Amino acid sequence: MRLSRELAPEVFDALLEEYSRLLGQVLAGMGGQDIEVETDTAVAAFPTARQGALAALAAQRAVAAHAWPHGSSLAISVGLDSSEARAGWVAAALLRCSELCDAAEGGQIFLTQAASGLLEEEGLGDFAVRDLGDVPLRRSERWVRAYELVVPAAGDAGAPA
Repeated sequence: MRLSRELAPEVFDALLEEYSRLLGQVLAGMGGQDIEVETDTAVAAFPTARQGALAALAAQRAVAAHAWPHGSSLAISVGLDSSEARAGWVAAALLRCSELCDAAEGGQIFLTQAASGLLEEEGLGDFAVRDLGDVPLRRSERWVRAYELVVPAAGDAGAPA
């Protein structure tokens, strides 16, 4: 996280503590299960891709609207994957989401092909999905296939019905 290099350690620690609390509250409030928040990463499981997308949007909006201890604004990237819950699914899903977050900029929600397909099947409402093709990761020389969840601006029609 870039801010760890820019802020005094005590300010950064306060920011991480507040960030963890905020994301935990938002994800739980949106129906997330098996929620884990560690440093700058939050993980939660949702029964449907649509619920995961709505939670991603709620988390981004909560982080953007929050008054942070260092006085700046924050924007988070989100990676969404849809995997069948079975032995070993968590590690694979976390890796896919981590790669998507590495490719996305703050404020973007990237999806795997599986999540994109399920979301389209469930009905997009005001959302749209854009196929980005293969996108580069920032921390390695690898590429990942990504779909972007495009959401209406906060003042537009709002979240899907």
